[in-house]
Amino acid sequence: MDWTRRLRIRQLDVFVDLHHTCNLSHTAERLNMTQPGLSKWLTELEAHMGMPLFERHSRGLVPTEFGDTLVIHARAVLAEVDRASVALKLMAEGAGGYLAIGATASASTSLLPDTLARFRQHFPDVQLSIMENILDNLLPLLHEGRLDFVLTRIEDEAFDERLICEPLYGEQICVVAGRTHPLVQQTELSWADTCAFPWITPPKGNPLRRELDYEFALAGEARPCYRIEAVGILMIVGLLQQGELLSAVSRRVLAYFEPLGQLVALDLPYRRQGNVGVLRQRNAQHTPQRAHFMQALREASAAPRGGAAPVVYSNQAQDTNRNVPPGQDQSK
Repeated sequence: MDWTRRLRIRQLDVFVDLHHTCNLSHTAERLNMTQPGLSKWLTELEAHMGMPLFERHSRGLVPTEFGDTLVIHARAVLAEVDRASVALKLMAEGAGGYLAIGATASASTSLLPDTLARFRQHFPDVQLSIMENILDNLLPLLHEGRLDFVLTRIEDEAFDERLICEPLYGEQICVVAGRTHPLVQQTELSWADTCAFPWITPPKGNPLRRELDYEFALAGEARPCYRIEAVGILMIVGLLQQGELLSAVSRRVLAYFEPLGQLVALDLPYRRQGNVGVLRQRNAQHTPQRAHFMQALREASAAPRGGAAPVVYSNQAQDTNRNVPPGQDQSK
């Protein structure tokens, strides 16, 4: 019998935990198993598969390339089971489906709310789960299928072939401050002028932070001291009101907070333009909800800033980039 027919969901759960801890005793303790029983199970699994999943060492286990490959698929299977459980529970409670969406700060302030306003006109009963976080934390969840979409700045990012990356619009970053900041009243500022002040930035590796670093490099300036790392936009806006801190945000974020008197853009010579886009799994199942979310996202991206206009949907979502026969999902 094929070894895949012998596996159960519980066994995949055990394997994923063991791959995480790389320690038989730790996993056995966490899962209320005995270490000899867990060791025997692993040996039998490897024998059925005909390949080693771990190398045994005195200090623990080291996953082989087979183990690293299997864990990717195991996590995806477990994620699908979890998604099925959530979807069925929500349907029993009256929901009309389920979508899970991740967003970084660049997309969460205006683009995502505008998109959801359009989407909910056609699917008001779909349960929506929204997660705002940095891209490094959202990508693994997208790969596992726990998220349907991730909205983010994509800059010059290169993503693996399992994902589709669709740019939505180009957008410069913007250096901002609170209304009482000393630089607010000055014109024709240089990037050197900002180096005397402390900064709030996203963590290292974040696309927006890389764009900021590029701007300093293009201006011939060493990047300043980034005193605070933060990603929550409300936290950043609040901190900017307190003193001489500076930060960088996307233009759409600025368009939301500037009319409220909470952010002021500094007059700096910008030379780069990044992109905001959406990531999704290449092999994701086609559903009407996913297709209409993509349609709403494209329309919100193209709409004038400042809110979502009323939208009337047809029975089939229309893909602006491809000709797709009626009745087929266009989210791929």
